[in-house]
Amino acid sequence: MKTNQEQFAQRAIELGHLAVERGDGTEHGAVIVKEGQIVGEGWNRIYANHDPTAHSEVEAIRDAGRRLGTHDLSGCEIYTNAKPCPMCEAACYWANLSRIYIGADLIDAGAPRYLSS
Repeated sequence: MKTNQEQFAQRAIELGHLAVERGDGTEHGAVIVKEGQIVGEGWNRIYANHDPTAHSEVEAIRDAGRRLGTHDLSGCEIYTNAKPCPMCEAACYWANLSRIYIGADLIDAGAPRYLSS
């Protein structure tokens, strides 16, 4: 039986497959979870939206914000099927996500960081 975390990681992987099936670009998916429930989902939409910022993590943050009615996602975690790029990690930081989990192995990447130069 899969744990909740494994189910969230699997859903991120499924969303990555969906991105490829729809022609939306690379195989990246992400889900945002609050109190054990998925509150946001996203997959790579760069090509579909003609938007270079439409990475799966950003799309999941946007979806969670709409669903929860807030820009502050404190108390939420993100599960992605690939390591977030610097832009996505910064978006996770600014959204106040508490943890990033990467891949089916559930690598705990810790709290998002904002790396300014």
